[in-house]
Amino acid sequence: MTFLDTHAKKAVAVVIVVGTVLALVVATVSIAYAGRIVPNTFVGSVQVGGLTREAAAERIQERLDELDREGIEVRIQDRTDVIQTDAIGLEVDLAVAVDDAFAYGHSGSWWRRATQRFAALWQDRTLSAAVIIDESLMADRLDDLGLLLGIPKKDLRLHIEGATVELLTDTQPGKTIDRQDAREALLDHVTGLRTGPITIPLKDDVPRVTMASALDAADAARRIIAVPIVLNAGTLSFSISRTLLASWLENVHDGDQLTVGVDRRQVAQYVTEIADRLNVAPVPAGVETKDGLITGFTPPQEGRAVQEDETLGIVLEVIAERAHGRSSVAVRDIPMKRTAPPEVSLGDGQGIKELIGSATTLFTGSPKNRIWNITNGAKFLSGIVIKPDEVFSTVQALGTIDNTTGYLPELVIKGDRTIPEFGGGLCQVSTTLFRAALDAGLPITERQNHSRRVSYYEKDERGVFIGPGLDATIYDTGPDLKFLNDTGNPILVISYVVGSKITFELYGTRDGRTSEIIGPTALTSLDPGDPVYIETDALAPGQTKQVEWAISGGSAVATYQVTYPDGHQEVQEFRSYYRRWPDKFLVGPAPFPVSPPLEEAAVPVVDVPVEG
Repeated sequence: MTFLDTHAKKAVAVVIVVGTVLALVVATVSIAYAGRIVPNTFVGSVQVGGLTREAAAERIQERLDELDREGIEVRIQDRTDVIQTDAIGLEVDLAVAVDDAFAYGHSGSWWRRATQRFAALWQDRTLSAAVIIDESLMADRLDDLGLLLGIPKKDLRLHIEGATVELLTDTQPGKTIDRQDAREALLDHVTGLRTGPITIPLKDDVPRVTMASALDAADAARRIIAVPIVLNAGTLSFSISRTLLASWLENVHDGDQLTVGVDRRQVAQYVTEIADRLNVAPVPAGVETKDGLITGFTPPQEGRAVQEDETLGIVLEVIAERAHGRSSVAVRDIPMKRTAPPEVSLGDGQGIKELIGSATTLFTGSPKNRIWNITNGAKFLSGIVIKPDEVFSTVQALGTIDNTTGYLPELVIKGDRTIPEFGGGLCQVSTTLFRAALDAGLPITERQNHSRRVSYYEKDERGVFIGPGLDATIYDTGPDLKFLNDTGNPILVISYVVGSKITFELYGTRDGRTSEIIGPTALTSLDPGDPVYIETDALAPGQTKQVEWAISGGSAVATYQVTYPDGHQEVQEFRSYYRRWPDKFLVGPAPFPVSPPLEEAAVPVVDVPVEG
């Protein structure tokens, strides 16, 4: 045997021995870690080598619990703050983290598994945790840190006190965090599941705003607070004062531009305070009965709710228009949502179960005394029960109309004049009741139009013009509005006033009838005629005073058709004739015959609605 043969045999023996040892080691590791993560494995800074899946998940969770308790300490120069994990939406997918850790040495071919398990005996292997972070929350938290731990710069800015706007020019550099560096440091910390503090560097933050944009911002702020903003809700008004407007403004720095911002939260809070004062829940009619009869009644109440988002938008829109130098209306209406009162059953056995007819008219722009008389008259008619086959008389139901029953003097049409008398405005009540009776399909036994046209009665409940011909005038000595209850059951009359609307509702039992109004249709039209001048000693010579305003006359017709359940129809025709109504002037006695220039001295003709 030669020397080479002997050496070869020794080499082969060594290889066999080493291979056998390695095989035994790999086999031992494979057996020892068959259901465990191979050694020297880390998820972030958490060692999980040698642990089962369950034990690894428990150890990682312990670290997460520690982070949740302690938070992440952030150091910026000599100052510190703590970021709580929930403040950045931190979550770790434990299942993914454990699966990734266990896969090494347990997946792939037998050779791959063997070599990975052998390498794991002396090589550390670190995996990043499967972390989920809310980027928006983290950006906000970093902004907070910059404000809290940085050194704020002083840039060109507005100082607003009361209603005075001042531009401050005492600029000064500051320090702020480097957003990108801070984000990366924070992500590295949480993906590594590390404890202990992290350090975030600061960078210079120099003033950048241009003087031109600062001056523009100051001018915009002055335009915004130049005059108050008034928000109207019916008869109520809310004035946003200049000082309050100014308190909502804030500096907005964007690069080298300074603009005026608005604190939406403060504006929204103001709108909510308005809503708290104006919002009213709808209330159904309240009825008290005794022995089957109605002994008391509470009118229903319409609900209203401020549309807060729309109102907020209106205020912000006015502010934006002013800021950009566009003209804007300083007085705006508050958008309201109105809710009808809930329908209510008024009791079985007495024949008053449901709404059978209703009507609403507007009296927007009425004088104070007229509004008072309308409200007072509605109160006297509300709660009245009309018996079956009874002819209802409005004048009789109202009773005495004078100061003893709460009425005030207001204009009425009398002859060829409009003069103040107690109860002026009650024709708004009778006209609304007339239309409610028409809606219910009740026969009208007496109705008279006004001697002249009245603008209040030429619109529907929405304020849309419908023309003359559906009015009903009353007076304590006549004319009257009368209608017949031919439903076979009692009818309860309910009336109430909300804002500039009066509503009548008739409750009873429906019998299947339907009603329709065709028209009103204008038949003829008459011009007001020439002005009339009446000499009076009550005026000084040459003085002129207008006492009546011109209104056209003419005629109109409305056809009222009621269809009963058996199919037969009843038709009534309401013809209305309105006198022409010229301008009338009182003139003082003249020392010589009055010449045509007197007509030129008269005040311009305007449409002033009056009431009969």
